[in-house]
Amino acid sequence: MIALGKIKKTIQKYRMLEPGDGVVVGVSGGPDSVMLCHVLNRLRDRCGLTLTVAHLNHGIRGAEAARDSRFVERFARGMGLPCVVQEQDVLAYCRERSRSLQEAAREVRYRFLEDIRGKVGAAKIALGHNADDQAETVMLWLLRGAGLKGLGGMPPVRNGIIIRPLIETTREEIETYLRAKGIAFVTDSSN
Repeated sequence: MIALGKIKKTIQKYRMLEPGDGVVVGVSGGPDSVMLCHVLNRLRDRCGLTLTVAHLNHGIRGAEAARDSRFVERFARGMGLPCVVQEQDVLAYCRERSRSLQEAAREVRYRFLEDIRGKVGAAKIALGHNADDQAETVMLWLLRGAGLKGLGGMPPVRNGIIIRPLIETTREEIETYLRAKGIAFVTDSSN
């Protein structure tokens, strides 16, 4: 499959992983993060990786979010991976800190992932941002007048910890891969 080879090349190109790395994989249950976890699991033995799935329920979407949490737990269990699921009240965090919902959700999510990384002793946190997300980010930052920094978009590797193995893979390639492999995912109605 073209997507798998492309992801391996991206991982090598940006030196995202070292043999023996512990990796916390942020999994929402959507197509991007499901593919990310599936691909890293396929590379696990070859690269000596230790994977931990981490899922955060933001406490916003009620029953749909609970469904996503159950899906991620089953998905991780099906691959024999440990899974940490947590729920946090992002709306309260948003009010307490006078943040937009999107900004609050991002801050809470990154804090959660970093906390799990520390608890399991992992070297990296893998996120499912893809090439389409990258293009959208650049466009938004450009419209906001972010200048040259904004034109750079999301870095494939941030601070040597956050890695984005799908950053050069399109959403179409991701969905084609998942269909071909018969891999299920969930759809977030708020996206």
